[in-house]
Amino acid sequence: MTDCQQKSLGRQIYFISQAIRNNIERLLKPFDLTSEQLHLLKNLDPQQGRTQRQIGAATGKSAANTTRILDRLEKKNLIVRRENPQDRRSQIVLLTVEGAELRKEMSRLLESLSTRIEENIDNQDMAVVVRVLGRIEENLLHLAKDAGD
Repeated sequence: MTDCQQKSLGRQIYFISQAIRNNIERLLKPFDLTSEQLHLLKNLDPQQGRTQRQIGAATGKSAANTTRILDRLEKKNLIVRRENPQDRRSQIVLLTVEGAELRKEMSRLLESLSTRIEENIDNQDMAVVVRVLGRIEENLLHLAKDAGD
């Protein structure tokens, strides 16, 4: 087992993830948004809605967590819920005009952040990083399946 002084891959990923999350939270604070709320906003199609179940599946959130986040977004007038014409038991979630504008602005800010994060990293190195992280994600998904999660 490695001690805390060594930079194992898992530890490095954890610290990078924390640094990214902290930077995103800093960017979102003036807009009164959390990264969880933004994640749901980014998974809404600006032209047509999605059901809460589809949103939860796309973001990996439980039904209860999805509902809680959508409630907050609705209070901020960023989304509206409408009856689903194809299934009366569910609702369609749509972006409001304000929600669509904010989503667009957040996309620009996050793209700028990504550009800064990737500064001084050439395309070949970035391709390797993306490929390796993809394999790590696949391995983790297999571990979760093997564990019955």
